[in-house]
Amino acid sequence: MEEMLREYLPILVFLVVATGLGIVLILAAVVLAVRNPDPEKVSAYECGFNA
Repeated sequence: MEEMLREYLPILVFLVVATGLGIVLILAAVVLAVRNPDPEKVSAYECGFNA
């Protein structure tokens, strides 16, 4: 039983590393993203609005 669990250890390590890397990359994108809200960008689009 223990030998079988030892065979799956690399898969478990890979899943943990992949999940951790995904979380780190998403958090880095959220933290490092440029936030430059412009009133023109965030305003609602209205059809027929005179620009």
